[in-house]
Amino acid sequence: MANINYNNQPFSVDTFETLLQQREEHSKIPLKVTDIKPQERPRLQATKNATLHDLIEMISKIITKATRERNIIFEPDEGVRPKVDQSIPFNEARVYYEVISRRPCLEIKPREREEVYEVDSFGKTRSGRVWGQRFECVIQLHIFAGDYETANKTMDLVEDIMFNYASYFKKNGVAEIIFMDQITDHNYDIYRQGLSIRTLRYRVWIEKLYTVFDAAEIDGIITL
Repeated sequence: MANINYNNQPFSVDTFETLLQQREEHSKIPLKVTDIKPQERPRLQATKNATLHDLIEMISKIITKATRERNIIFEPDEGVRPKVDQSIPFNEARVYYEVISRRPCLEIKPREREEVYEVDSFGKTRSGRVWGQRFECVIQLHIFAGDYETANKTMDLVEDIMFNYASYFKKNGVAEIIFMDQITDHNYDIYRQGLSIRTLRYRVWIEKLYTVFDAAEIDGIITL
């Protein structure tokens, strides 16, 4: 006599014919199979190319608009330092930036990306190529404020903005941007007598594109 399970209940059979019959009935039990498909997620694709200057311009606009009520000023000129009279109170927080480095990443010279065609007003077509080169950049954001509480709050706000708008930067051509670290930049120690300073460092990857068309003559001048 054999013991088997049917519908999770044990039962007994003592003949070979009964065993075959029960096995046939068992095979007719419908099986429910769930087809699980991975959910398709839209890829975040850049709609344009962005240089490091474009990124700084985006950061400047976002910080200026997002902190309008707190009167935080972003200085878009790289390397500028504040002109501060120690006898005059520093009423508003300011954000300065500087480029620590910008170097080729993965490719030491531009590589061909795609072929393009251009048609002029006369219907003449010329072909060209788009070349691109990736760069790894390190930038610093310096927060200046009149007291340490304002400096800390401004630093936290700037850090939140950089994180929350990372997808916006990518959509507009920045390959990647990540927080690197917070440091104390001693090049600004001269300002610490009357100001509180915080420094955030970010690592940025960008791709610079060049469009080069085949040689053509325009008004007697050979151009590429």
